[in-house]
This record gives sequence, C-alpha cells and structure tokens, in this order.
Amino acid sequence: MKRILCALILHLLVYHLATAVTDTLRYRDIIFKQVKIDSLVYSTQNGAPLYMDVYQPAGDTAHHRPLIILAHGGSFMHGNRRSDCLPAMCRDLALRGYVVASIEYRLTNLLGMATKHNAYNSIIKAVADGRNCVRWFINNAARGNTFGINPDNIFFGGSSAGAILAEHLAYLDGVAKCSPALCNACKTCLADTDALPPHAIRGCISLAGAVLDTNLICTGGPALLHIQGDVDHVVPFLYKRPISGLAPFRLAGLGACRNRYQTQQLHFTEYVFKNGGHTPWDRDPTALKIVVEQMVGFVGREMK
Repeated sequence: MKRILCALILHLLVYHLATAVTDTLRYRDIIFKQVKIDSLVYSTQNGAPLYMDVYQPAGDTAHHRPLIILAHGGSFMHGNRRSDCLPAMCRDLALRGYVVASIEYRLTNLLGMATKHNAYNSIIKAVADGRNCVRWFINNAARGNTFGINPDNIFFGGSSAGAILAEHLAYLDGVAKCSPALCNACKTCLADTDALPPHAIRGCISLAGAVLDTNLICTGGPALLHIQGDVDHVVPFLYKRPISGLAPFRLAGLGACRNRYQTQQLHFTEYVFKNGGHTPWDRDPTALKIVVEQMVGFVGREMK
C-alpha cells in the first residue's frame, strides 16, 4: 500500500512539474534571465541626435518578434529614454521575449508650451520623431532586420507626454477631420504625413495619455490600451486644460474619449486606477505590475 501511495505521489509531482513547464508561454511569462541593451541614434533633427535604447532577451534566437516602442513623459519639456519606470518596464517586457525600444524625442521649453499655437507645434514635432522611429524599424526590417522584429506587430506607447505622442501618432491618419489649429500644426511640423503606410502600427498603449481632438479617433484605427487614474490633474481624465488648468489648451483623457472609442468600434481596452492621480506606476511597484500585465495581455490579444 505504501509503495502504491509513494508511486502516486511521485506521479502527481512529475505531472505538476511538467504542467508548470508547459504552461509557461513566451510573450506572457518571464522566460529569460537577462536582457541585452543597445543604444543607438534613430534620427537627427537640426544636427541633434535622437537616441533610443533597444532591449531584447539575451541569447534569444527567435525572429519576427513583436516590437513595443515606448516614449517617456515630462510635459514635452523634460525627461529622457531612461526616465522614471521606463527601464524597469522595458526589462520586464524583454524578459518575456519582446523587443522593446525606449526613445527620446525633441523637447521644448516653457515658452514652447506657453501658447496654444506653440504647444501644438511642439507636440506634433514629437509625433514626427515617433513616426521617424517607426520608419527606422520598418526600413531596418527590410534591410537585414538587426533586431529580428515582425514589422506587422509594431506597438507604440508611452507614459504621460509620451502617451499623448503615441495616441496622435496612431490616429493622425484622420488629420483632415481634426480642428483647424491642429491641422495647421500638422502642416507645419508633420509635412511627411503620408511617409508611413496608414496605421503602420498595430496597437497604441496610452499610459495617462490624451488627444487634442477626439475627431482623430476613427473606425479602423489601431487597437488601443488606455490606462489612467480618474483623478489625474496633470493629464485630465475628462476634457480639460492639463496641469491643473494652467496649460493654454485642452486635452481629452480616457473619460472624455471612452464614448468615441466605443462609437467608432475601436478595439479598445481600458484600466482605470480608482482615485488614482498622475502615473501612479512611477511610484508604486504594485501599480507598475498591473500596468505591465495589462500591456502583456493587450499585445497578446492584438498581435498578428
């Protein structure tokens, strides 16, 4: 009887271990131990280089991997590719098998955000830089594919200002439908509107992001993950002036865009931090874990 019981226990233990290994999935679970980081210039603007850090799992031999590009926050005036929790987020995603790029973009100063006209131009210049980064990876994939990405599975996201950049990059295909002020900024600072194929990215990840004009959100646009705290006073949850009302323009956050997302039948996922302020994931490891899990689930559902 004891032998039978021991054999049964051993069988269950082996089955449990085998099941645990089988249940481990690339792109969902952490399956690598180390990350390789390459720093390089993806664009030069007015003689100034724009850098990105590209994270990938060390020792990985897979090809055609999904790419996630992330842009930092900082009100379009501050920050860099290693700001706040971006390095931790990029490492976590790379350990699951993704290729992740943390990028820098052109920044302005207080004068550049002091009027609506200047602010719109500053934001669209950053969008143009984001587009240049997407173009860099698409061109690289066609000429050797240094990082082994699948150009059909490019996701662009960011936090705060980086998320505002990401949403406008994703939905400015509908530029003809936007407000005159935004259209003028696009004509001035985004002259290469047609330089990328329509919806060159598969999905947008907006972490405390917003749009200047909800008319940009149109049927057929890239899928969207939007995460925000519902008492965010920096990037408003509703349609208000950002930075506690001090900015000279309005932004539409998650609460103001939700109905537009739904009526335009966008592939849309949201997560609201109840009573949450601006980017709680930069200060709270638990919130960061939630954000990464939401990102992993979203990309897993949406990638081709």
